Amino acid sequence: MWVKPWKLAEGFLIGGGLLAVGLALQLSMGPVRWSLFATPVNWMMLALLLGALVLMFLLRKRVYAFEWMMHGQAAVASLAWALGITLVMGLLPQTRQGGVPWLSQMLSFWPFVLIWTWMMVISGLATFNHLLRFKLSEIPFLLNHLGVFVAIVTATLGSADVQKLQMTVSYENPEWRALSDDDAVVEPGLAIELHQFTIDYYEDMTPKRFASDISVYTEDGKNLRGTVEVNKPLNVNGWKIYQYGYDNTMGSKSPYSVFMLVKDPWLPAVYTGIFLMLAGALCLMLFMAPKPVKKEEKV
Repeated sequence: MWVKPWKLAEGFLIGGGLLAVGLALQLSMGPVRWSLFATPVNWMMLALLLGALVLMFLLRKRVYAFEWMMHGQAAVASLAWALGITLVMGLLPQTRQGGVPWLSQMLSFWPFVLIWTWMMVISGLATFNHLLRFKLSEIPFLLNHLGVFVAIVTATLGSADVQKLQMTVSYENPEWRALSDDDAVVEPGLAIELHQFTIDYYEDMTPKRFASDISVYTEDGKNLRGTVEVNKPLNVNGWKIYQYGYDNTMGSKSPYSVFMLVKDPWLPAVYTGIFLMLAGALCLMLFMAPKPVKKEEKV
């Protein structure tokens, strides 16, 4: 039986418990299958999450664990666990296949998901708490917690709706079809026509830059032309079109160009969360900035 009030030690024990539960789920059920949470399931999960947070907040006086999760020590413990497991993800290459078992597919690793869910719940409860006792001095903390909550929730639930397609396009031949990750033929509602493919080389003839001059035609009548590079996509109807590949054996004479098409309908919400966090940090600096001391005038 834990002794009240709970402190950081209890927070780290909870994180360890979530790690153990996550490992058990990983062994018994396999990795998290995010495809099961695509629309409309993710919207239903969002409604359930918000309802659960409201219930937890209303029961905070009866259930000590709910009240404790609205305090700084719970936030510090969850943040420490989240940063630790994210650091592991950053140190190891994340690949769809191969690599370190489990740890190279961290986004579908149950302990990673549970620990970040814990942090998400704490951020949501803290947001309710700041709203309840709202005053001007609480604005920075409200924006920070709300931003963290919005960013984590939308990035997590929206991941199932992210579409990534690969399209191979030959010269002057508009292509409407693309391939999904499971090699299914998909029509994304737009066509790409390749006009020119170019490669710039370093002095040792290593490719420095490769790009494609393309036209994009959409089903709603749009006709756009632009140059696509690896990290400089073209945005059309919610799709980001990236330069992805070419015929390596032909080099600059490649008869085709390969594009990656990415669509993330939840991305604006994720950016909103990040903006709220930045606004909170700015407000915190403004509110906490020391006021200049007025010099006394000499008589």
